[in-house]
Amino acid sequence: MACIQSCAAQKAGAPLGHLEANPSPLARTKCGAAVVFLKAMQLLIAPLGLVVSGCAGPGGQLESLARQRLELAPQIAWAKYSQDLPVYDPVRETAALQSVMAQGAARGVPAEATRRFFAAQMEASRRIQWEWIHSWRKNLAPRPAEAAPSLDTNLRPRIDAIGAQQVDALARGARPLTLDQISVLGARFWPKNALSTAAHSAPSTPAVTSQR
Repeated sequence: MACIQSCAAQKAGAPLGHLEANPSPLARTKCGAAVVFLKAMQLLIAPLGLVVSGCAGPGGQLESLARQRLELAPQIAWAKYSQDLPVYDPVRETAALQSVMAQGAARGVPAEATRRFFAAQMEASRRIQWEWIHSWRKNLAPRPAEAAPSLDTNLRPRIDAIGAQQVDALARGARPLTLDQISVLGARFWPKNALSTAAHSAPSTPAVTSQR
């Protein structure tokens, strides 16, 4: 581990005072192998959306949490579809936005930055939900065999927990992701056979509020 840390520091341009003054050829070979290993592990971990504690900064954590948040969208869609609930609930989403904005303000995060990030994330979630519901209604995707999870006791508490961690990441300096960036993260959670029907299946809603 010490060798890996030293190699990483050397690649990052750290002063040689943090490394051996005259590393041997064998040490250089081991060091190079360690760097290659680290890069290979990064390539393996990145597609899984994993964040290793201490290795990713607030920005990486915010992205990973956004991915976790969007992963819940198909389950949210199934719960709403099963109960014949609307995807877009402006009263609930306004309350949700006000809640995270208050959390952010308490941590020194500008209210507008918090609002824009969470509104974009809700919008991306809503698009995924609409696409799944559209696919079920048109028999383009099979309906889940299991019962829908509870919004109140299962899904929303998980959403709140993720949101609290995201506020923390923003407070520690993470740059808010845009709707386009979040949508890219959420593309993997669309129905496999979706034919880009969002343009005609998703109703238009105000940009300042988005689905929780």
